[in-house]
Amino acid sequence: MPRHSITMTAYHADGTICPADHHRGAPLTEGCPGRERFLATCTCKQWTSDPSSTKTYAAELGRRHRADLLPAKSTPPPKGPAALRELLRFDAED
Repeated sequence: MPRHSITMTAYHADGTICPADHHRGAPLTEGCPGRERFLATCTCKQWTSDPSSTKTYAAELGRRHRADLLPAKSTPPPKGPAALRELLRFDAED
């Protein structure tokens, strides 16, 4: 199964990508519109989060996406007398 990694991208209010050294929501330089939203994107290229106002929420959506991709854990077969009864069960046909 291919590895899925989530990339977080911050965007300004005008739709441009916020530089990596812009760590706060306030404008970095004069004329900078300030950070407005985050998008989480998976390397599978089949999923992108809805725009989020917080980085934490976008990251959580990414974690949920990766968890949905994991195979479901199967329940182990029963042990003890219940398993024996299941093996010895005969369906009577009338």
